[in-house]
Amino acid sequence: MSLKIIFNADDFGISRGVNAAIIEAHTKGILNSTSLMVNQEFAAEAAEAAKNMPDLEVGLHLNLTNEKPAADSRDIPLLTDADGKLKNGFVKLLLLSFLHPEKFASQVETEIRAQAQKYMATGLKMAHIDGHRHVHLIPTVFKIVCKIAREYNVRRIRVMNENALNTILQNKSKSWLLDGGLIKYFILRFLSWWNGYKSDVYFYTILFTCKISREQFENIRIPRGYNAVEIMIHPGKPEIDKQYPESVWDDNILSPWRAVELETLLDKNVMNNICGGDEID
Repeated sequence: MSLKIIFNADDFGISRGVNAAIIEAHTKGILNSTSLMVNQEFAAEAAEAAKNMPDLEVGLHLNLTNEKPAADSRDIPLLTDADGKLKNGFVKLLLLSFLHPEKFASQVETEIRAQAQKYMATGLKMAHIDGHRHVHLIPTVFKIVCKIAREYNVRRIRVMNENALNTILQNKSKSWLLDGGLIKYFILRFLSWWNGYKSDVYFYTILFTCKISREQFENIRIPRGYNAVEIMIHPGKPEIDKQYPESVWDDNILSPWRAVELETLLDKNVMNNICGGDEID
């Protein structure tokens, strides 16, 4: 059985430069999937572009950490500040899920439903759900995401099932030793285990998040037992976004690695270097 390879660009809608990069990576390169942030300034622009790219799978990039919510901020006070913006990072959300379990679950569901409804209003099919900053893996949030996925007939939810040893042995770069990639891996891997959700889609690679280049795809072998592999990637065009500093709320949008990841997606040979375990002689 051949392995389906999913190159998924996160953050569709977050900026002009990211939108332009995702469009180019799909029309000229190997990008075949993306995740839309519906509560961002350029989400409507992204959704309209997606309608003209029927071969691009689009899903919901759940955002509980940044900018304005989709729901009325007065209905989700645990999640928002005095200006009505989402105020909590991943760790704070995780703590809130234990400190205020009932209120947290209720308010998170309110916001997730609002984002799902806003997504469906675009007219796009919801092919998958994942989370900005991986917030969807927080157990309370994950339960709600699974419920929403069933209601909207969404078949794929991103999980962290990557085999870190496999990734480390197949990559020369050891950047994960210095940038916290390994710590992030263990936290998300543990939460995925806790959630108990099994997926036939393998995730590659959390260790090199936002630092994906061609070298991460040199003779890559995906472990046996999976029907597909998802590569999370963050292409962008910082040269465009630098022209609109008032619209940039995350410095990562301006990272030169965004351009490197776009270049990676424009190299069609990258796709040919990924091999599933069942295809290995």
